[in-house]
Amino acid sequence: MNEIRNSPGGSPARRAAAAAAAAALLPSLLFGSAAFLTWFNARAAWLVVPSALGAPYGPPPLRAVPVGGGPWPLFLADLAAVAVVAVAAGALTARAVRRRPHAGRARTALSAWGAFTLGTALAGAVRGAAPAALMGLGPLGWGAYAAGGAVAGLLWGAALGWVCAGATAAVHRPEPLPAR
Repeated sequence: MNEIRNSPGGSPARRAAAAAAAAALLPSLLFGSAAFLTWFNARAAWLVVPSALGAPYGPPPLRAVPVGGGPWPLFLADLAAVAVVAVAAGALTARAVRRRPHAGRARTALSAWGAFTLGTALAGAVRGAAPAALMGLGPLGWGAYAAGGAVAGLLWGAALGWVCAGATAAVHRPEPLPAR
């Protein structure tokens, strides 16, 4: 983090965007690990209940292969959702820093938290619509599953957004106010 924060070449928006996008991949890497999921679900099994109703579980997992021989279209939808989260977190955090370059670390961290939350909501919509398409549901089913996925993603993003917020706060240096 010190190398990113102290690098002279990067603009504040670029540094914050890189930190937010990289940090957005951390929950996806964790939830892509079978060992972590086994440990986590043994301790917080009540969080699995919404997935029994069709809502996506957790942030989109980043894996090399589908777990348990699952269908490839769902695996590819998860990978697309990971990309959506990283791009949304990075782009929206960079936009916030460009719009308010004098903002402090707390405001930038909250912007990254919100960007991650929005990104997981968008990714949840993608992940919710993918099984509906595989099941052959019509547009109403796609919309319902996408809406459920967006709500689940919004909740998971709000719960895990501190990861992006912390990384962005660690690398952000507000620009000094101009002298009057």
